[in-house]
Amino acid sequence: MTKTSTSTTPRLADRVASLQPSATLAMIARVKEMQADGIDMLDLTAGEPDFTPPSCAEKAGIEAIELGKGRYTPAAGLMELRIEVAKHIREVYGLDYEPTEIVVTHGAKIGIAQALLALVQKGDHVLMPSPCWTSYPEMVRLAEAEPEMVPCGENHLPNIADLEAARRPNTRAILLNSPCNPTGAVYPVETLSAIGKWALEHDIWVISDEIYGALVYEIAEHHSPIWILPALREKAVWIGGMSKAYAMTGWRMGFLAAPAPIAKAIASLQSQLAGSPSAISQLATLAALRDGDLDVESMRRAFEGRCKKVVQALGTMPDLICPVPEGAFYAFPRLADTIIGKTDPATGKTIQSGDDLVEVLIEADHVAFVAGSAFGAPDSFRISFAAADDVIEKAMAKLGARLQAIREN
Repeated sequence: MTKTSTSTTPRLADRVASLQPSATLAMIARVKEMQADGIDMLDLTAGEPDFTPPSCAEKAGIEAIELGKGRYTPAAGLMELRIEVAKHIREVYGLDYEPTEIVVTHGAKIGIAQALLALVQKGDHVLMPSPCWTSYPEMVRLAEAEPEMVPCGENHLPNIADLEAARRPNTRAILLNSPCNPTGAVYPVETLSAIGKWALEHDIWVISDEIYGALVYEIAEHHSPIWILPALREKAVWIGGMSKAYAMTGWRMGFLAAPAPIAKAIASLQSQLAGSPSAISQLATLAALRDGDLDVESMRRAFEGRCKKVVQALGTMPDLICPVPEGAFYAFPRLADTIIGKTDPATGKTIQSGDDLVEVLIEADHVAFVAGSAFGAPDSFRISFAAADDVIEKAMAKLGARLQAIREN
């Protein structure tokens, strides 16, 4: 009998062998390991709310389990929920879609991935304003297309000149995310209108990730490019879900809206990849969309207050430059020249990038942020204010003290 070697690394498909793991999840895992070792961490890495879901959603989920409703549903989701999603996005975002143009997905992330798989292929080119969510480039590569990050200006807003300079004859789609992870930027109407017109002119699909749409602060207003430019409806896929505004991250509930042929294709794709979304989660989502508005507003106000704390603290730190976040639950400061090249006295590490500062903070102060290179901006880092007020205050105080120690060293 021939003995099979167990030391040989199995051959992986190229699409997986070259896949980069999520940098945000890697940092979160590192924090959990340190906590398991007994280290008291101040963790501002989270990409999920620290609140509980609306009670109406939890009750509906429990009731669905007790009534034995956890069976398969249609691949595109329960029609009752698709009707409710169509109603919700009409009332909240002004978007007019038929229930048959709605697909309920296993989270917004899978909705984006399936939209890409339905629309792009090998040889296509996909643009994304940068800094951008760490998963976008990898999802494009999984669809065998080529991603390109297009750097935004210091205000974290894209501009047409840069997008046009990056456009190629094979540019098939652009991924937009407003409010934005990681910057907290909310794209103004004029920016979205210009991008929409440019995309239509060049026959480019717009995939609009609006998962943070309900989380905007102060005078900022969220608008969908599809509402601003109705003609874009036939060349766009709208993405939403329950994870961020409704704090239903683990329920894995997203939804998308698209022209009927695209929605049908995505539903077929989903039927082969994953099958129907969780029936229990769908019924909980139905309840949340109908009765969870007060919970969403309560969480939004809490995030707004936390945002003010972070902005106020950053305003006292001359070594960081940060546009005021207008949405989501992140700030994304950039290192000023005053700190570049300085050496941290505690670790001996020279600060050349945001990644270096993040490493110093986790080692010396047990404060965790996410390095900016994860989002295509190594000179920056992401601060999440999806954490308790006292954690935010302590973490920001330690950040300020560390910057001062480095600057004065």
